[in-house]
Amino acid sequence: MADNKSLVAVVIPVYQSAMTDAEQMSLKQCMAVLGNYPVVIAKPASLDLTALRGEYPALAFESFEDSYFKSVDAYNRLMTSIDFYKTFTAYEYILIYQLDAFVFRDELTAWCAKGYDYIGAPSLHQPKYDTVPAGSAQIFADALSTQRVVLNGGLSLRRIPAFLRYLKIYNTFYPAWKGNEDMLFCQEATRLKPLKIFMTLPKWPEALRFAFEKSPAASYELTHHELPFACHAWERYEPSFWARFIAVNQ
Repeated sequence: MADNKSLVAVVIPVYQSAMTDAEQMSLKQCMAVLGNYPVVIAKPASLDLTALRGEYPALAFESFEDSYFKSVDAYNRLMTSIDFYKTFTAYEYILIYQLDAFVFRDELTAWCAKGYDYIGAPSLHQPKYDTVPAGSAQIFADALSTQRVVLNGGLSLRRIPAFLRYLKIYNTFYPAWKGNEDMLFCQEATRLKPLKIFMTLPKWPEALRFAFEKSPAASYELTHHELPFACHAWERYEPSFWARFIAVNQ
């Protein structure tokens, strides 16, 4: 890492001023656990977040074209844009922390030290693996071991120099990416196999210790009842499991 770079910033996409209770809780937890790092709100240029600035004076703000926040497809275009990552070249890494994430403890520096270019919660794009129960944890493990795994981007650590290099190479040889942005960086599509040498990814057992997303009860069995650094989409996948760890009304 270059001496003139800071190690890592937490980047939180925010697309509207009104937040749900769960989003407010997610942000509060992020600031409590990771507030010693630079925390940057990525927002539409026209969005007025004066109230948020007042509540959290330590926050920094980066604005992007409003069009990037109009839909999921538009957000995917932002996250596969070289210009987005150029915005954060002062840092070696950024942690994308969408407000459906929840961080449990500060392991951010330790995860950066592992040297991966991209880390996210391991998942499979098949509904039958969305909520595998604890008693069937081995089924989830076998699927993760034998199928193409996507490391979810909603809570993900990304190394800026690697992403800039990867996108430059991708844009040279391929048309614009049309799918979910995390699938591009995990090289989930068969045609991306030639790019595998340009992105260092963890194996799924280690990624599971970074974050849970789908099948959290099974994931908890596979980590021997140890919570990960953070989780993503906890309200969507088995909120009953998370109720013992996340106090909704905190």
